[in-house]
Amino acid sequence: MIIFNGKNLEPIIRYLRPYKKAIWLTAFFVFGENIILLIAPVLYGKIIDLVIAHKKFTLPVILFLAAWIFLDLIKESFVRIRYRKSQKIAYLSSQDLITGSIKYLLTLPLSFHRNKKVGEIIQRFSRADQYLYNFVEDGLFSVAPNLIFSFLAVGIIGWVNWKLALIYIVFISIYIFLVVKKTNPIVSYQKKINKVFEKTYGDIFDRTINIVAIKSNSAEEREHWRNLKNFRKAFGFFNRQIALWMNLEMWKNWIFSLGFLVLFMAGLYLVSLGEMTIGQFVMILAYVNRFSLSVYSLGLNYKNLQEGIVTINRAHKIFEEIPENYGDEKSVAMKNCRGEVEFKNVYFSYENKTILEDISFKAGAGKMIAIIGKSGEGKSTLVDLISRYIVPEKGSIILDGVDMGKIKLKDLRDLIAIVPQEVMLFNDTISRNILYSNPEATKEDVWRAARLANCAEFIEKMPRSYEQMVGERGMRLSAGQRQRVAIARAILRDPRILILDEATSALDSESEKYIQEAWEEVKKNRTTFVIAHRLSTIRKADLILVVEKGRIIEEGDHQELVEKGGVYQKLSELQQLGV
Repeated sequence: MIIFNGKNLEPIIRYLRPYKKAIWLTAFFVFGENIILLIAPVLYGKIIDLVIAHKKFTLPVILFLAAWIFLDLIKESFVRIRYRKSQKIAYLSSQDLITGSIKYLLTLPLSFHRNKKVGEIIQRFSRADQYLYNFVEDGLFSVAPNLIFSFLAVGIIGWVNWKLALIYIVFISIYIFLVVKKTNPIVSYQKKINKVFEKTYGDIFDRTINIVAIKSNSAEEREHWRNLKNFRKAFGFFNRQIALWMNLEMWKNWIFSLGFLVLFMAGLYLVSLGEMTIGQFVMILAYVNRFSLSVYSLGLNYKNLQEGIVTINRAHKIFEEIPENYGDEKSVAMKNCRGEVEFKNVYFSYENKTILEDISFKAGAGKMIAIIGKSGEGKSTLVDLISRYIVPEKGSIILDGVDMGKIKLKDLRDLIAIVPQEVMLFNDTISRNILYSNPEATKEDVWRAARLANCAEFIEKMPRSYEQMVGERGMRLSAGQRQRVAIARAILRDPRILILDEATSALDSESEKYIQEAWEEVKKNRTTFVIAHRLSTIRKADLILVVEKGRIIEEGDHQELVEKGGVYQKLSELQQLGV
């Protein structure tokens, strides 16, 4: 199966299109270099015939030698210029592939990221990046010039002696047929190798970020053998691929050797008959030698380019995923809001399973809304709908009288700050982690946010204070410290809507007390949604929603729900008993 077609080349063309002027300029130097390579054998063929005819160096011989040296100097200049320009195009196009793919990756919904392994995706991009770089170097500026040179060289050989040209065309045709036929099985193994590598690196990344689980379960040796098993599987495919490749190499070498031998003997015979001069024979041998290298390079690059196209197309499949709807010119711009949120008969399902059913409530601007319920009842899904990480299947969510689906997504999320259930910080300083929500904020703003989140004290005790590195995912900090840094980041954002997804679950009682005191100040003029298992954190909520099996079964403030004697009242009694 030959895969050099418009559909498979489209991803590559996409990344090369911005550099078409540079490509044409580079092509000029490439073709100039190859034209000189075509002229050189003619020159030294003429020199040999002139020396043999006159038995000495005549003026024409000297002129031909001078022309040869001059053209060789020009060729070397072309080679240097071509190399610099082709390297630049290769680097920039592969850079565009990586940055463009990552940019698109970031626009995909959370559902995509939750179902994919990060390491697998990055490995796919990394391999595609390298193959695109090689495509430019070994394909764009190698295959095309070699093809053109080969056809022109055959034409010149045919012009000198059509019999020798015919002999070589026969052998080259056999060679090309062999390469095309035997390369496809090699490429099929490359697809298998790519899949194994992507899965393996995805697993490695997953295990690396869960190093605590590995060590706590004494699983180091088990993980080593797991990785070794995956790499051995890839090596099995690689071994079979190499066996096929070496078999192809053997046939290629036999064909070239036999072809050259037949052509050499035929050339000597024609010289002996006087049908060719020695200079013409030497010229043809030079063309054949250069032609053989070009055709051999074509065979090698054909395999590499097929593998590259397969790899790049696999990476490019990410663009088949549907990104989030960030809005268009018809979308409503909303740079500020009061924060009044209303759910109207909202339904949400995932994989044919109903998660939320007929959710309706109204959160007044600046009010605190608490959402409680057992794990897996739909609490986090409910707040994900507010941020539009997911969209309702039915019903609508209204912000200040405007359907959230009609608001520009960036504007909507700029109005919201979230402290997630599991806080992961960037491997950067504490200061930059807090600043991430508002890069324009001052140091004084960061310090104020830290004080409100009750994390200034432990930060200032660290060796480098706010410039302390937090480590991968913030693992140098305790769970409670990470959560308070995340709260400080949310405060610095100065949102109109604040979402706390079990934000105080990892804090000790003393820290929780300080946080609760801070929220009295922080939640002013903000609509706050809180998910918490400990009812002590939500007693002052203006509205408490009790969620069970995806439905709101009770709602009201703390006093109202206790007096009702329902689920909330039972939960409250159990927690007071310490159950």
